[in-house]
Amino acid sequence: MSVRILAGSAKGRVLKVPASARPSGARVRKSLFDLLATRAPSGRFLDLHGGSGAVGLEAASRGYAATLIERDAAAVRAIEGNARTLGLRVRVLRGDAAALLGRVGEFDVVFSDPPYAQDIPALTRRLLAAGVVAPGGLLVCQHPVQVGLEEAPGWQREERVYGSNVLTLYRRDERAEAANTDNIGGA
Repeated sequence: MSVRILAGSAKGRVLKVPASARPSGARVRKSLFDLLATRAPSGRFLDLHGGSGAVGLEAASRGYAATLIERDAAAVRAIEGNARTLGLRVRVLRGDAAALLGRVGEFDVVFSDPPYAQDIPALTRRLLAAGVVAPGGLLVCQHPVQVGLEEAPGWQREERVYGSNVLTLYRRDERAEAANTDNIGGA
């Protein structure tokens, strides 16, 4: 399978894809970054399920400070090798994304495209509650059309369908965050 970086400093360069990976297609990746261009065009980017690195390395190519999490050792080696070959600086963490949530900090964009065997709605609820998305930041969940993701208090939700894939975007409401901070301080 041939996967190319679509834009930025590594535009057109080919990624080596590990056998364990299921890379997001070019149409979905292009659409993702078109959506981000108007919502979060720069900042800290977390790819929770690195796989081939197609999304996280695309983010780095476009100027984001990218962190990728991947549990499969061969995929981690492939991501690190691709980053070196492309001349991209990224942070790669080996481990389970859900287990690392409390230790990675906050990000302006968090991208989740887990193996479809996972309970995606439960994972999404956990991500929304984890504090990994910075105030005003975005959580972007890629999932099959058969899986529906719910509204969440304190988050604005938007859904885009691309064939059999959906990108559900949750923007963390800065006003709700400020109100929570005011309530905590005033209690």
